[in-house]
Amino acid sequence: MKRSSRKINSVAVFCASSFGNEHEFVELATNVGKHLALEGVTIIFGGSDAGLMGAVANGAISQDGQVIGVYPEDTFSRDVRHRGGVDLRLVSSMHERKATMYELSDGVIALPGGYGTLDELAEVLAWTQLGLHHLPVVLLDTGNFWNKFVEFLDDAVSDGVLNSSSRQFLGRAINPESALQLLRTLPLSTTR
Repeated sequence: MKRSSRKINSVAVFCASSFGNEHEFVELATNVGKHLALEGVTIIFGGSDAGLMGAVANGAISQDGQVIGVYPEDTFSRDVRHRGGVDLRLVSSMHERKATMYELSDGVIALPGGYGTLDELAEVLAWTQLGLHHLPVVLLDTGNFWNKFVEFLDDAVSDGVLNSSSRQFLGRAINPESALQLLRTLPLSTTR
């Protein structure tokens, strides 16, 4: 494991395609989009205009940011594709969507989300642990959303089923500025 500062040119943002019950989620998603755009970081997201996904993209677009949406053409309704100011890339499956998002990204920020967000998060962490890629990951929320997930990971380390060095390439932040800084400095797996 090595800690150094790295250049982050693009960030995959995993999040819900709904707004959730907390108005702070929408504000946070919008602010992530705005901040990354102002920092010149390209956003890679799931391609939907719905929920927090749409809020992230719209926040970036409002600051003339570059946004790439990766959308599984035959999986979802075409009605929720983001249509304005997004480089929309159509793929054939959810697996291809995730692989494309990882390939295009230098790091990952996970906002509140459900099964899809957890799926993306677990896979990117496992692939980093295995050395298939080297993507730092940051959980971002302004409250307690990720508490139980972090507790689960810490328990997994305590129980000896997750290596503590693998736990270190996942960070947690409460604002977009600290999330981007963590992406630049988190240790990464050196397995190859």
